Amino acid sequence: MKKNDVAFLVYKPLKQRRKNNSFDGNDNIGALVIIDALNCGGIDVGFCSPETAHNFRIVLVSLTSTYDVIAFYKSVAIMPQWQKSKRAFKVVAGGFGMQNPITIRNYIDYAVFGRAHDFICKIIDLLLGGGCVQHESVMCLPDIHNVKIAQAPLYENKIHFKGGVWREAFTGCPRKCKFCYFTWSRKSTQNSCDYSQSILTDGKSPELTWDQMMLIEKKAGRIRSAIDGFSERLRFAYGKKISNTDIINGIEHLGSFGGNATVLTAYNISNMPRENESDRLELYETIARAKPKTRVILVLQSTPFRPSLATPMQHCEVSLYPATSSLSASVIFDSPKLRAMHSFSNESPYSQLETVIIERATEATDKLFYAICFSPRLKSLSSKEAISVIKKNFDLTQYLRRYDPEEKHPAWFLNGYISRDKIINISKKMELKMAAPTVTLQNDEVE
Repeated sequence: MKKNDVAFLVYKPLKQRRKNNSFDGNDNIGALVIIDALNCGGIDVGFCSPETAHNFRIVLVSLTSTYDVIAFYKSVAIMPQWQKSKRAFKVVAGGFGMQNPITIRNYIDYAVFGRAHDFICKIIDLLLGGGCVQHESVMCLPDIHNVKIAQAPLYENKIHFKGGVWREAFTGCPRKCKFCYFTWSRKSTQNSCDYSQSILTDGKSPELTWDQMMLIEKKAGRIRSAIDGFSERLRFAYGKKISNTDIINGIEHLGSFGGNATVLTAYNISNMPRENESDRLELYETIARAKPKTRVILVLQSTPFRPSLATPMQHCEVSLYPATSSLSASVIFDSPKLRAMHSFSNESPYSQLETVIIERATEATDKLFYAICFSPRLKSLSSKEAISVIKKNFDLTQYLRRYDPEEKHPAWFLNGYISRDKIINISKKMELKMAAPTVTLQNDEVE
């Protein structure tokens, strides 16, 4: 093998994601694991741009989120050398954003699903030898066929990146929130009881579950956690085990220590199926009931609901409005000891629609996706105006409607470590729970 026969593609990211794609920060921790695994297997990895990709035999593409699907497509789709008939190099794409590859199927040769660090060397060796990859977690494109999201043991090597040194302590999550792709795509594995992400933020802003937050024993300057639902009803129905009392207790616990204010970023999901204005008011009223002894600043970061694939909620309908982005930076509650406000950067309905289109894409999506990525007119419009124009020119039914759990889903080919039948049964129980007058918390998760 020649040195640097293999290269990771460095392409321009979307503005919403990050300022660069330099592979030296924690945004690309998954790609750094793959690079380390390949290096350990005797395979050198270089870096290339879309313009220099032809200098390599194999180009690897890291998709850290669905937004990177858009960024990748915009970077290569109109370049002649990336057309399949002219491409002299093989393209292998994977990462957390690799869920539905249909929109980019003509610009990659192999889509890898799940955790690939324990078999990526075999794939690259096979391709360098001129072979064809056949693996249950690899899709040979442009054909679309069943795949299983790969699981793998914890990666044992230490990874050095710009922010420090990282070593994997866990994967997946045992909590099984019904909307979360992370927990349903990755089986829970850990070598400790700690599910915090502090190493990836240089220890400055640890990301903790709400119950972990209650175990803090000293003043914390910045904390990140998640509520994921405006009301107790929504959270309980969709598997988030946080009551209104828990929210109050959490805020008061962070404010029980002396010193300067604690900043709590509380991630939330807005526009959940069957969400209404009463649900939103319930959270605001709950926050206002908290009485911390020292100042707490709560920033509510609300992300619009997407029906994540391979989860019990992949069949749910999508609501683009009301636009949570219209609440950005607005104050929810303000007092000397507690200030609560919406984040400055809540996503717009148009951003929400872009990613939903990718995750529910079929071959009929090609023209719509091209317009989203390259239409000068859409770029010049506001979120609401752009959605209106798209609705006039394209039928959005398949992207926004509710799917019956028994019918064929656009991403029918994607299978997690939990069987499709079990996920469908959980989805049906969830629907019954939502139809009940009162939603109570029950343990109906799959082990």
